[in-house]
Amino acid sequence: MTSNASYDRSTSGAEVARVYHDQVKGRNILITGVGPLGIGETSLLALAAQQPNLITVTGRSPEKINESIAKAKAEYPDVNVRSLILDLSSIASVRKAAAEFLATPEPLDILINNAGVMAPPTRLVSADNIEIQFATNHIGHFLFTNLIMPKLLAAAAANPTKGATRIINVSSFGHSANPIRFSDWNWEGGDVPDSEKGSVEQLTLFNEKDHTFTKYTPYGAYGQSKTANVLYSVELTRRLFEKHGILSLSLHPGGIMTQLGRHASQSDKEFWEAAFKDYVFWKNGDQGCSTTLVAALDPALNKWTPETGYYLDDCQFKAPVPWAVDPEAAQRLWKLSEEIVNEKFDF
Repeated sequence: MTSNASYDRSTSGAEVARVYHDQVKGRNILITGVGPLGIGETSLLALAAQQPNLITVTGRSPEKINESIAKAKAEYPDVNVRSLILDLSSIASVRKAAAEFLATPEPLDILINNAGVMAPPTRLVSADNIEIQFATNHIGHFLFTNLIMPKLLAAAAANPTKGATRIINVSSFGHSANPIRFSDWNWEGGDVPDSEKGSVEQLTLFNEKDHTFTKYTPYGAYGQSKTANVLYSVELTRRLFEKHGILSLSLHPGGIMTQLGRHASQSDKEFWEAAFKDYVFWKNGDQGCSTTLVAALDPALNKWTPETGYYLDDCQFKAPVPWAVDPEAAQRLWKLSEEIVNEKFDF
């Protein structure tokens, strides 16, 4: 039920933003995880061309953020871009960034939760003792989004078009590797029930050799965090769409060679090249942000219903693995996330 059935894996983000110019012009947008050569940067460039009122971009490194902003300003000198330092792996940093953002005057029309980390070979934990992928990919975005919700609610209240205010969570087909391990969400080790074990078939595609499900595995933990992204959209939409007119969707951006894969070993990369050669279309950065921008901008999605779905791939809706859209799991994840950040949210 997107506007353009012809959009596919080769569609560019620049084209999507141009076609949906009216959904960008004069609006306020925030993108997490913006830096050189990533799809956060290409999203920024595509949107900057279409006369937004303000784009706020976040990242851990001022130098990398400023490099992307400079690139946008070089192409579009009049674009209004503001930086915000945000380390999603740190609850303290998230709270500080959210407070700084809330102190600015503008409402927020579109939030694109784009930042992520993928598959460190050994288990790493954040400053808050949370497995680093779950901390960065889900918990940081959960807390930041919920803390800045007043900005989104203000935008939705001022816009009579239901669904025009959106929260986009960039997930991955990696969600098919693992559900949420509620009995061992921090990957500390131990047996988990069969319902919380990952897919051997999908983990094998990632060159994951340990299928015991009793200890940390890089792509199992990555899969859990990407499942969390989809489930977060399910629960956000349940809480916000009918009551406030805010829509949340998730997506797989496609296979893109960015810094996200910096932890992958050379043997992993060689394995993927051979395993995926017949059916993976490797996208450039501009193509890599197109599905994000369809989810964020397409006006046809204002008519969203639960039957439409929560997840896009190659610019069109696609059914994810069932565990990623289970409403009970979504509500359970919300409660777990509240416990982790020690704060309740009710919208």
